[in-house]
Amino acid sequence: MNDIVYGHLERAAESFAREDEDRTLAALMSAWQVCRSPALVRICEEFERRLVAKRLAVDEAAGPPLYAAWADTPRYLAWLLVPREGRSWHSLMPYLDAVPGTSPNPQLAPALVLLSRRPEFQEPRNLTKLCLALKHVGPPFDVAPLEALHASLAPDNDSAARLAFIIRMGREWVPPALDARAQAALQGLREALGARVELEQRRASVREKWLPQVYAQPDDDAARLVMADELVALGDPWGEFIVLQCSPAPDEARVNALLDAHRSTWEAPLGAIIQRGKTRFERGFPAAVWIGWEAPPEAPSTVPAPEWSMVREVDWGRGIDAEWLMHPHLRGIERVRQMSLFSAGRMGPHPSVSRVEVAVDRLDRVHLELDGAERLAKRISGWEVALARLALLPSLSWLEVREAGPFDIRMCANAPLGRTLERFDAYCQGAWRLTVRPSAEVPIEATLLSEETVRLFGEVLREAEGFGTTRLRVRCERKLKPWDIENLKQATAAYTHVIWE
Repeated sequence: MNDIVYGHLERAAESFAREDEDRTLAALMSAWQVCRSPALVRICEEFERRLVAKRLAVDEAAGPPLYAAWADTPRYLAWLLVPREGRSWHSLMPYLDAVPGTSPNPQLAPALVLLSRRPEFQEPRNLTKLCLALKHVGPPFDVAPLEALHASLAPDNDSAARLAFIIRMGREWVPPALDARAQAALQGLREALGARVELEQRRASVREKWLPQVYAQPDDDAARLVMADELVALGDPWGEFIVLQCSPAPDEARVNALLDAHRSTWEAPLGAIIQRGKTRFERGFPAAVWIGWEAPPEAPSTVPAPEWSMVREVDWGRGIDAEWLMHPHLRGIERVRQMSLFSAGRMGPHPSVSRVEVAVDRLDRVHLELDGAERLAKRISGWEVALARLALLPSLSWLEVREAGPFDIRMCANAPLGRTLERFDAYCQGAWRLTVRPSAEVPIEATLLSEETVRLFGEVLREAEGFGTTRLRVRCERKLKPWDIENLKQATAAYTHVIWE
């Protein structure tokens, strides 16, 4: 037995040296399965607490968030099994039923023993399930609450004998002793863990010292580079990453390797609202994040962490929470993408947002004419409200409309905001693109992408007259029939000068 345990402990030490703590815990659990030494139980629990804290960046006392990173883990199951005020015992039973299908884990026994304090487990059927779960997990566990439950059972309780067997199993269990070699390996792992914890505390101290200055002056690299140098001296990969991204000629292969290894850790301070794996980093910090439709619906109600001070671009595929977006930690956001028309109508006067993309609902665009006057009135009202709110943004200079139609061009071109923009872009994927830059030599440029949308493109050119009729450049990426060319020339008749390409 001791040879097997020692082999698992050796693998745990090797994994820990590689900073792969998931595999470290897996090797320790394998050792515990062979020898349920209390020392192994303690170190397993310590490593799992570390992994939970690192992976989810939450206070474990508050309980785990209900999303995939926690699913099917022993710690999650143990958390679900703990009775809480206002929680019915019925809600606990599916998790109790799940225990025999899991690998035995020292996390589960204390939670199961807590269940024995509930009066519902005097009922034979529930007590049988509890006994089966405890038998599966096995000792060590505290027998005192189980003995108290046994003493309270009615004489004719069919499950009393099962509980007596579990109590006897727990009482008679003798903690196995590790041999000297295994004890030395375990002590070495504990010392290595202690040294790592101390190093992490020193790294954290450096961050606490410098990050407030970095967040206060996000465009100044001086503080971040001093912090990065101190982190590099402590072997922190984030310090190396910052230095590389601030370099005029970074080693992109090394940058990508660091991102692959540490992206989730560096994204974590932004919270659950972001979609992990889609963050773009600049100069060592998150600069562009994707929130999207998969974000938890309650997420915008959370206060943005100081780390959001470095974010410059938000890809927002869900409803804007105007109050959340106006938080001081989000003052640096300059671009918002994928806003719905409804969201645009709720925008507050954010001081820094200079570029906004409105994503028009494709079904609204396609069926605008078909669904009658009521839908048209709502669409007009939606654009009027949105354009009025966007006009309150003091820095807005660039508006983009995604999946637009001629009607959307008309609303933007004829609005007061349309005459103050430095640039306006609209497009319909696979059909056409339109760019308006009033200060350019050719203020309006339009590109036809498909010969099947010539008529629609002609309507776009007519509606773009609202931006001005001086000079227009028209590009056609497909060869057109003579009558299509003639139709486009008629559509551009109001322009003073048209350049055809």
